[in-house]
Amino acid sequence: MGKAFGVLLIVGLVWVGLELYTEGPSHAFGGALAFLEPAGGATSSGGPTPTLPQRARATVERANREADERRERMLKE
Repeated sequence: MGKAFGVLLIVGLVWVGLELYTEGPSHAFGGALAFLEPAGGATSSGGPTPTLPQRARATVERANREADERRERMLKE
């Protein structure tokens, strides 16, 4: 019985961790854990703090856009 409880506890903690990682504390579990986000969740721009996957996606999109612009400039020459 103790092993089953341990496995369920680990699975639950992994699930909570993944929710926080992907959604961020302000959105995970309907915002129930929003108190964990520092400074009220606002960035210097005044908007909500993007989660790590959102920041990574924005960085990749920006790099792809810059590469496309470079490619277009080189083809024009």
